[in-house]
Amino acid sequence: MMRSFPLALRWVFLLGLLMTSIGQAAEKPNIVLVMADDQGWGDMGYYGHAVIKTPNFDKAAATGLRFDEFYAAAPVCSPTRASVMTGRTPNRMGVFKWGYPMRPQETTVAEALKTAGYTTAHFGKWHLGSVRNDSPAHPGRNGFDEWLSAPNFYDNDPVLSHKGKAIQMEGESSIIAADAALKWMGEKVAGEQPFLAVVWFGSPHSPHRAAEEDRKLYADQPKNLQNFYGEVTGMDRAFGKIRDGLTQLGIRENTILWYCSDN
Repeated sequence: MMRSFPLALRWVFLLGLLMTSIGQAAEKPNIVLVMADDQGWGDMGYYGHAVIKTPNFDKAAATGLRFDEFYAAAPVCSPTRASVMTGRTPNRMGVFKWGYPMRPQETTVAEALKTAGYTTAHFGKWHLGSVRNDSPAHPGRNGFDEWLSAPNFYDNDPVLSHKGKAIQMEGESSIIAADAALKWMGEKVAGEQPFLAVVWFGSPHSPHRAAEEDRKLYADQPKNLQNFYGEVTGMDRAFGKIRDGLTQLGIRENTILWYCSDN
């Protein structure tokens, strides 16, 4: 969904505007940052894909703000993710290729928002260092109060790290992240705390293994495409669940929901 060149500059600009508005506003907006893994910009129904079914993404594109020119910091995973976290280009923050950990001295958006009174959480793919409890680079060391994270991409029925403890999960990968995020958001709304939720799906990174209900939608396609298209549709369903969840929690009008791909 993104092309290659620093999105960090735009993100810094947007974050600057956001932090200014937070300082002025009586009610701080919640922020939900959602990211796909290896989704091409054309792999969406609203961009005219002839096969992929993405009704929830299509609705968001039609009713929200859509960037038709939106650039990733790099053509691979980790540098883009680190740029989103720090607002800095790979050459400045030192994550030059996939698999590089983020340096402890970097300041993340989670850390910045915590100084403004936010509570923070990460769900899904991390790929900015180990998610073991003793790692200096896990989400908790980068400003996240809560985290249920994978060290790299993750498939259905994954083992995820809940604050350093390995947890066997069951279900479709994107829905797992969405459900965990919504449960956490509900707790924060009940406590009247503004929050940052970072939800990074593991789809549609290869190898592709869609849930059966999504794969069957593309039964007329070759098997490899059934699973690829099905993973995108699975993400669409999870994204729609997040959007609907924000409405059900009564916070949709005071929540910034942002979606992109890492490359």
